[in-house]
Amino acid sequence: MDLIKNWFRYNNKTGCRFIIVDAYNSDSTIHYYQKNGFKYLVEDERFEAKYMEIGVGRLPLNTRLMYFDLLGMEDIDDTVYIS
Repeated sequence: MDLIKNWFRYNNKTGCRFIIVDAYNSDSTIHYYQKNGFKYLVEDERFEAKYMEIGVGRLPLNTRLMYFDLLGMEDIDDTVYIS
């Protein structure tokens, strides 16, 4: 995960600010993304279902939208990741 985040960040090759994932809605998958700094795009699952026009009757959702803000990586020392 660090390789992907730093590839986008170093010299800003693509002009990207966010990495967006559609994560499987399982405890282990959500935990993996959260420990890597990802946050829910929509915190409440009911609001996400409404936003995605899925309907709250189909909860829990199969996937959750999550994002990582690359701007928050500015303070990381490049020598740790780039050789």
